[in-house]
Parts: sequence; C-alpha cells; structure tokens
Amino acid sequence: MQATINGTNLIGKIDAPPSKSYAHRILISAYLSGEKVKVLNVGNSNDVLATLGALKSIGAEVFFDGVNATIMRKELPLTATVDCNESGSTLRFLFPVVSALGINATFIGKGKLLSRPIGELVKTLNSNGAKIDGYTVNGKLTSGDYKISASVSSQYVTGLMLALPMLDGDSKIIFEGVPVSLGYLDITLDVLKIFGVQIEKTDYGYYVKGNQKYKVTDTVIVEGDYSGSAFTLCSGAINGNVTVKGLNINSKQGDSEIINVLKKFGACVTVTGDEVTVKRKTLNAVDIDCENIPDLVQIMAVVGAFAKGTTILRNVERLKLKESDRINAIIDQLNKSQIKCEYKDKNLYVYGGEPKPSNFSGGKDHRTVMSATVLSLGTKGQSTVSEIEYANKSYVEFFNDVKKLGGDVNVNI
Repeated sequence: MQATINGTNLIGKIDAPPSKSYAHRILISAYLSGEKVKVLNVGNSNDVLATLGALKSIGAEVFFDGVNATIMRKELPLTATVDCNESGSTLRFLFPVVSALGINATFIGKGKLLSRPIGELVKTLNSNGAKIDGYTVNGKLTSGDYKISASVSSQYVTGLMLALPMLDGDSKIIFEGVPVSLGYLDITLDVLKIFGVQIEKTDYGYYVKGNQKYKVTDTVIVEGDYSGSAFTLCSGAINGNVTVKGLNINSKQGDSEIINVLKKFGACVTVTGDEVTVKRKTLNAVDIDCENIPDLVQIMAVVGAFAKGTTILRNVERLKLKESDRINAIIDQLNKSQIKCEYKDKNLYVYGGEPKPSNFSGGKDHRTVMSATVLSLGTKGQSTVSEIEYANKSYVEFFNDVKKLGGDVNVNI
C-alpha cells in the first residue's frame, strides 16, 4: 500500500494509541496469574495481536473485541508452536516464560524476526536448566545466577524478570556490560507491581525472590503510548498545533522524554492533565543522547531536518538491529528530501534546512513509515510513502488520526 501526502498543517486533538510496551507485559502477567483478567485498551496493533496469539498457543483462553481482552490460563500444553509474527517483544519475553513453565515449544516468526539478536538470552537460559536448540525450547529453568548482556536489548532482561519470580528458589539477574533502554525495565517493574510481584534493584542488576504468585484484581487498564504519540506531537512542532489526550504525565515510559526533547528544539509544549499539546515555533538544533530512547531517533531526526543548525543524535548504533537498519533508513529519507545527514562514531548528524517532497520507502518498518509521513506533511508539495501497511505493527489508527488532524493523505491499495 502507498500513501500520497501533501504538505499540511496538522491541527486538532486525538486520543493516544495504547502503549504496546505496557500491553505486552500486562497480557503476559495476566496469563501468569491464572486468574480471569480483563485488560482494557490493549488496542489491535500487530505486535499485541502476536502476543495474544502466542498466549493462546501456551494454554490461554482469550476473548478479544478489537480493543479490550479477557484472558485466563487453562491447562498448560506439553508441547506448543508459538507464532510471534514480527514481534521481538513477544519472542524475547516468552522464551524465558515458557522455559520457566517447562513447556516444550518451538517459536516461529515472520519478516526479520528470527534474524534479530537472541543469542545472549539463549546462552543465559541454557546455563540455568533450559535446553534450547535454535528456536526450540526444552527443559525447565532453575533458580540461580542469570548473567546477561543487557547492552544489546532490555527485552532480554524483561523476559527474565517475568519468568524468574515463579521459580522455586531466589535468583539474581546480573548485568554484563552497560544496560540500555532502562525506561523499559522500569515499565516491567511497574507492571509486576500491579500483579503483586516484587523485584529488588541492586548494584549488579536485580534480586528476584522465588515462589512468588502473580495476583491482580479483575481489570487492568493499558495507558496511552508515548512512542506512537511522538509522531503526531512532532508533526505539531514542525507545522501545526496538535493535542494528544490520554497520556500519563508520570508514566514510566522512557519515550515520555519526547516532551523534553521538543521543548529543547524550541517547540511550544504544554501539559494539562492527561493532554499534551505541541505548537509550532522556530526550531533550533539539539544535541541528544539517545541510548535509552532508541525508538524516538527516527522522528527526532525528522524534526532536526526542519531545525536551524546541526542536530546531533548520539549513541544510535543499535538502530541497525531493529526491524530494519534504521540508520540507513533515516539517511535515505533525509537525503531524498535534500537534507544532509551523516552517521559517524555511533552518532547521527542532521544538517537542518527546508526538506523537499519526494518518494519515500517505508522499508517494511512501522517507524520508518510514520517518520516519512511526518516528513512529507512538513514539506511544501506532494510526496508518496510506500509500504504504509507496516504502521499496523504498532499504531493501527495512525493514518486515520493524521486525517482527523487535517492531514491531506490519500491511501492507495
């Protein structure tokens, strides 16, 4: 699918999409509780649907109406085939969970999923009772010391945090290397607290007491998503006046940093209750460490393209290992719009100016599609963005929301 986009000022108010990060963790925790749990506002992104389907394959009974889900674990299967589609979170979270439950499972997926890094997690699990060969999981985890490289992905650690409380004895999660994306681990701790599970932060990582039970009241609500909302908020900063409703200003989401980033760019940002409003003002270049906010890099690069001066986005090397090589995607997008962009020494340099319309590739990556759309909306002229269906991975209503805000977008099947 392709979208034809004319430069437009986005003006108005929309609801935030559900937080995919919270939804994954809450749904898995609801399953682990063994109780009947209603989860409100899970949304219908492809990644969340992957987690729902995966939980069904390991014994969950799921009722889903397109927005809300009711989930209850039934009898555990002896064997299972777990389809994670293209969701890295589903795969990396459930690998340890399945190992802790003692289910013999084979994980499958689509796109680049099975070529993305998972070796460090497998090594750790195999050192503690699992017997993993490729993407087939056998054996059963035992409590103990779990040494894990947290410098590749915080998802490895979250998977362990979800699984280890169920083991008979106490365990330690010991970081090897400097951990990245710490905000996502705070989300995990927040969800575990909702379900009555306690994990203690330590100098080496985390101390996990064993024999804990997941417990919860019958209803949990997924909060609004800053990662997805960042795209429309940034469009407001570039060329409009956009309000996103349903955002928790005290959220544990690391990508809530987009509020501070846009302020540094010089945009007019106001927060009222659960609403964040961003209005256009003259934008100036920023220098941002992106180590813990990798999912904001693409859209920050787009804002930098419209800013005066050279924007520096530091520590972005891990973007090569996402659904696509997002560093090359950023450079390609900006070069097509006649904005110079370079990658040097783990940093991106965006030389701001006046981006021009062009024909942009979606790169089979949801964040690339949405970034290209915001870039196109800010130009003076007509652009096209290909492979827009990939936005459904995280933000199904993205193009509808852009239209609600007045965006001149025509979707062609």
